Formats: sequence, structure tokens, C-alpha cells
Amino acid sequence: KYAAGEEVFVNYGPKSAAEYLLEHGFIPQQAKTTAVSELTFEIDPEDRFYDDKLDVLEFETYESAPMEPSQSFDVLYEPGRDGEPDPAIVQFLRLVKLGGKDAFLLESVFRKEVWGFMGLPVSQVNERDVVDEIANACSKALEEMGGIEETEEVKQQDEANENSPLGLCAIVREAERKALARTVEYMQREKEALDLKEYYQERRLKDLGLDSEWDPESADFGDDDELNYGQTRLPGGGDLDW
Repeated sequence: KYAAGEEVFVNYGPKSAAEYLLEHGFIPQQAKTTAVSELTFEIDPEDRFYDDKLDVLEFETYESAPMEPSQSFDVLYEPGRDGEPDPAIVQFLRLVKLGGKDAFLLESVFRKEVWGFMGLPVSQVNERDVVDEIANACSKALEEMGGIEETEEVKQQDEANENSPLGLCAIVREAERKALARTVEYMQREKEALDLKEYYQERRLKDLGLDSEWDPESADFGDDDELNYGQTRLPGGGDLDW
């Protein structure tokens, strides 16, 4: 219970500047330091593996909330962060871009594991496609925002009265620009480091203990000098009783 005249506080929850402005008509100070923009990605209906990918999204992602082929994500920048996108964006896009030599992961034998596989780099080709997709989406959004130019006079007015409608919209627009620009910068650094990542094949070989080079001198063939690497008996030497 509150006494008459007592101050009442309301918690609006964590929201972006755009959400505050749209839903409540104002932007609190703490929201002005966090830059957020929204990007949407989808599986191409012309993708030859479209049905397989839809099957993965519907049945093998999250039991309580199957994913749709079109997904929207926030890209975020705030002090102390380097512009890294939400891992969920990258995971979804790895599935979206899965194809070519990596398409074997869509086989039924991997169906219940493929979504988990997308949580880590699949191949250098796939990872490059993901990086390019995110960077291109951000760049396109920046180009579209570039068409909304203000005169110097309007900018000065906005800065002088940031609580005016134009001033609040300018805050939101600048926050979105910053989030998109920081994400592009991060993806450019990621592209330069693609050869440093560990991909599915390397991880699989490591799991099987096949990630080291074979040393003939250290190989142990037992007492039979005629055996080659990987053989346990000579061809025809099984002594089978038919």
C-alpha cells in the first residue's frame, strides 16, 4: 500500500530505445547508452534443402517452441561490448547456409543432432557465408538509413531538445546506426580469422583420435611384419571354418 503523495516507481523491464519510444513515448537515460537494431533472416524457399531445414526447425530445435523459417534478431552494442552478434543469429544462419559438401549433415542419421552441430563452426565455406550474410544485412540497413538525412539546422535543434519528437527519433536512429556499424566491424574481423577456427571435420577427427599424423616408426603391428597400418590380419588369413 502507498500513502497519499508517496512516489510510485514502475519497472518497464529491459528494452531498447526504440521499444521505449514506441510503447511508452519516452527514452530513459540508461537506454540511450545501449544501441539496438533488428535484422530478419529466412531460409530461401528455393533452397534445394528447404524441406529438410524446415523439418529440423520444427522438430529438432526447441521442443516447446518450434522455429519458423523466418527469424528476427536484435544486434546490440553497448559500452564494454565488441559488437559480437547474438550466438542464436549465427546458429540459425549456419543452418540457413548449409549446403554443398556440408549438406550430408541434413541426412536422417544426423537429424536429431544437426541443430546442436550448428552451435559450432561447420566449415570455412559455411562460416564465410554466415559472416557475409550478417555483414551484408547490416550494410543494407545502414544504406537504407542513409536516405534519411537531416539538415545541420535540424540536427542542432534535435541536440538542443532531445525530448522533442524529432529529438527522440534522432536518438533511436543513431542507436540503430551504431549497433549496425559495430556489428559490421565485428564481422569483418571474424572474416579475417576464419582460418583460425576449428570446424566440424577437425572436431570429428579429434573425437575419433585421428587428428594426429601417423608415425610409421611408432606403429605397432604385433608379431606379423607383413601387416600394414590399420590391418589386424592378412587378407584371406581369417582361418574361417566354412
